[in-house]
Amino acid sequence: MKTKFLLFTLISLLFNTVTAQEPVRNAKLDSINDIINKNAKGLRFILNEVSVNSELSEIGATFFKNKFIILSNKKRRHYETTINEDTKTPNNNLYCVNVDSTGNLTFPLLFASAIDSKNNEGTITFTPDENKVFFTQNSKENPNVYKLYTADLDIKSDKYWTNITELKLMDDQYSVETPFVSNDGKKLYFSSNIPGGAGGYDLYEVAILENGTLGAPMNLGSKINTKEDEKFPFISNDNNYLFFSSKGHTNMGGFDVFRSSITSDGYHTAFNLGGTLNSRKDDLAFVMVNDNKGYVSSDKTATDGNYDIYRYNLKMAPNTVSKLAIKEKTTGIALPNAKIVVKNEFGRILADGKTDEKGNISIIYNPLTIYNVTVEKDGYEPFTKQLTSGDFYNDTAIELKQAKPVVTDTEIKIENIYFDFNKATVKQESTLSLNKIISVLNENKEMSISIFAHTDAKGSDEYNKVLSEKRAKATFDYLVSKGINKDRLKYMGMGEMELKVKCTTCTAEEDQLNRRTEFKINK
Repeated sequence: MKTKFLLFTLISLLFNTVTAQEPVRNAKLDSINDIINKNAKGLRFILNEVSVNSELSEIGATFFKNKFIILSNKKRRHYETTINEDTKTPNNNLYCVNVDSTGNLTFPLLFASAIDSKNNEGTITFTPDENKVFFTQNSKENPNVYKLYTADLDIKSDKYWTNITELKLMDDQYSVETPFVSNDGKKLYFSSNIPGGAGGYDLYEVAILENGTLGAPMNLGSKINTKEDEKFPFISNDNNYLFFSSKGHTNMGGFDVFRSSITSDGYHTAFNLGGTLNSRKDDLAFVMVNDNKGYVSSDKTATDGNYDIYRYNLKMAPNTVSKLAIKEKTTGIALPNAKIVVKNEFGRILADGKTDEKGNISIIYNPLTIYNVTVEKDGYEPFTKQLTSGDFYNDTAIELKQAKPVVTDTEIKIENIYFDFNKATVKQESTLSLNKIISVLNENKEMSISIFAHTDAKGSDEYNKVLSEKRAKATFDYLVSKGINKDRLKYMGMGEMELKVKCTTCTAEEDQLNRRTEFKINK
């Protein structure tokens, strides 16, 4: 009995200990994750470590001659590794590694003795022809400041890299880090803590001139840079996207990888690549091999600030569909036949159609995308709004504001009044239009009007005459039910006597023009 009691007590203590250590949910973090997950819906990164990782640090940098260049402070093949006196940790060196058919990385060798220093090496980038390199090394005077250098490839030289030159983009007290050359070789991107930016380290671009010199650095702006640090720029092969790591924006913690679209208007909203890639720790040095494969470096499973390299495979979900609902702003009544055009940030049309009888239209959308939505409907003010993928995560409603009627000396002009096929019941949508007539009559107490209902030419003359009279009467009845004195109203069914468009084989649009209700002001 005593044994059972002790066992029960032990289990209770263990249970209380486990529950006491259960993390308290952070409402703010949950909200951030919700935004991130909505915008990244459909993206799934599958990560695998590579064989070159060690108990120390490895960060992926770029490709050169089909080799992957990495930054590591692990001693490799008896090559000398120096110690940083401030941090008491080994300094980083650049290594080139083999890449097998699966993307795994093996067999690290020192990249180039000519550009290796006794201090910390930074990341590296090459021009498209691979004949020029840009690289960074920390300053001897200040280990926290990195300087930018360039060198030319000369395969006839014993050390291969010649004309090693420091490039002075700014004062020596400020750092230049994580350089990247654009795919056309015309721009160099980098990170720097030079004053005048948003704060911390910002991303900059500088023109690479024809003579090999650099132009003036330009800050990438508020859509990219925050008061926190931004580093590790990478431009996609099609030059449409900038990938970078940031401690700011909508962030899960530490450095996260983000993507921004690049158009003629500049850089657009930066989107977090989602929780299947990013973590609460630092995720950086995003390098694409192609649209679906690449590398990223992270300390998510490492210790003491060390990084590991992961190869990723990107799995895209099939078409993601959302419903866009168009409604009238005041009443919330659904609006059929509203014309909708959806374009992405590059101007590509993704949807061009009209809402159904319930005011809905289905939209196929992609993750991490900005959408420009335009809605037009006769009788309503045009509507334009910019939405993101996250806005489409749940069904989205857009509210249209009614345009005012046009009152002339002879008539009140509004949009067409709709009836169900072969019926004389005013559709709910058209009650909104008739309310405009009521507003005009209420504002002009002496005004009286005549209601003329017209049909198309389909069917017999007699049938169309009877149907139009019923529709004119239904319109009359609605106005009276809303308080308009019937003595101020007259109505008449015109049938097909006054076709607006005379056609032998009419299109649907021409038939719709003929099926109309007119409101003439009585003299």
